[in-house]
Amino acid sequence: MSAWRGVSERLRVGDLPQVGLLALTAVAVALVASWPARPGLPHEGWYAVAQTRSVVVALLALGYGSGLFLEAPRRMAATAFAVLVVAVSTLPLELAAHGASAPATPVWWTLVATPVAVAGQMTLGAAIGSLARLLRVGSLLFVIVPAAVAGAVAFDVRAGATILNPLTAALQVAPGYLIAHAGLGAIGVLLWARRVRASAGARREQRG
Repeated sequence: MSAWRGVSERLRVGDLPQVGLLALTAVAVALVASWPARPGLPHEGWYAVAQTRSVVVALLALGYGSGLFLEAPRRMAATAFAVLVVAVSTLPLELAAHGASAPATPVWWTLVATPVAVAGQMTLGAAIGSLARLLRVGSLLFVIVPAAVAGAVAFDVRAGATILNPLTAALQVAPGYLIAHAGLGAIGVLLWARRVRASAGARREQRG
């Protein structure tokens, strides 16, 4: 099965299509609600749309990342890329708000930060999910994942920098946020590659 067929199947079956639709709906509602009621009024809706989208993507990536280590390597990759597709599908809504609001934050930041954030947040979600199952509280991940986002916000407030907080990272260029999530994403890729090698070795042993 080709890589794209795996991603396409992941986007068609299971709960990801419904969750993706909810993500799009949440960002669309933020866009409509923040749009000026009358022409000529100042448009500052991008700020609400950007933060809404950033938090929705973080919840999506952390949530699906929390179950990554329960999947086979090929399924892991398909899930990760499917989540990225859903995250990217919300970009046009934010770009529309950006064009209308013309904020100081450059549009390239949103385009660059989205895939890097998804990679880092899915790795962080995988770590959270593994720890939750180790502590036998995996059934509480629906609470733990939002709490992790709140914890990221609190951590950055205490640190006085934007490293993990999706709210502030949505509104400003934050090199620390990019570096942290790129590093987490790289760790995730290394762990995935290790799983691929282990799976290939197990198949060779079975054939031998």
